Amino acid sequence: MLRWSLYVVTLGFAVYWASNLLLWFPWSFSAVLGMTLMLTVAPILWAYVTFLCLRSYPGRNPLGGSWRVAAILALLAVIMDYVFFGLIRNAMEQLYHPTTLYAYGFLISLPFLVGLLFKNRIRRNKRAPTNSDFATAGVSGMICFGVLTLIIVLGIGI
Repeated sequence: MLRWSLYVVTLGFAVYWASNLLLWFPWSFSAVLGMTLMLTVAPILWAYVTFLCLRSYPGRNPLGGSWRVAAILALLAVIMDYVFFGLIRNAMEQLYHPTTLYAYGFLISLPFLVGLLFKNRIRRNKRAPTNSDFATAGVSGMICFGVLTLIIVLGIGI
């Protein structure tokens, strides 16, 4: 269960920074474009990662897997929001608005929705995460984190 939990953390880390990197320039150019992408592309990325987490859940109870994924991803999002808004951007006043709480609620409900909608596919494609899965997600997440941090710290704009 520890290996699986680390896998969920690794995937959550990767998708958080990838989605923020994907949104950064469009949002800098136009808030409407950024919000549109945030409401369309980002949920698809989070749903895919949630599917991967549930597919690799080692327990027998899928509902237990959904609870665990929801808890891990929500906690991770809170921590990384603090890192992104507080430490990197120095913009904590932009963080805790009702929309942030709605996003956390969405993230908590997503594993249950994905688990319900893709129950058969999850069951059919069940497999444990491999070292390659960890490496791909970890390296991707670190690259996205590094690039986004450099863009913000160096003030690179469009």
